[in-house]
Amino acid sequence: MAPVVETPTFEQLGVSKARLVLRGVLHACPVCGKRGSIVKWFGITDRCPHCHYGFFRTEGHQIGYIGLNTVVCFALTFVTVLVGTILMVPNIQSTTLIIAGLIPAGLGPIILLPSCRMAWVALDLLFRPLQPGDTVVR
Repeated sequence: MAPVVETPTFEQLGVSKARLVLRGVLHACPVCGKRGSIVKWFGITDRCPHCHYGFFRTEGHQIGYIGLNTVVCFALTFVTVLVGTILMVPNIQSTTLIIAGLIPAGLGPIILLPSCRMAWVALDLLFRPLQPGDTVVR
């Protein structure tokens, strides 16, 4: 049985927490920072092609990035409708607000999916540190 490592991932890798998450948001591997893990817009490899880090460390991992995608898209929709309402006061046009709100609500989940997938991998690394054998190159 491999020993449990309690050292946070960002300390193991020598990067800040923000840098770790930013790597994921920009479609790079949070561990090594290299690209190539997004195969198609809706697909991701099981492991990083460079450091061989396994992206799916637990069963049900996909629920995390789906939840993150949902929260981000709801927030974008809310901000769009809120800003639109503030800009239209006192003559608020509901049809315009609905159309403006449908843009981030409809396109957001599709456009942001790869970023949310890799960002969730990075957030998972912040919650659960790298363990011996998780990756080949550090």
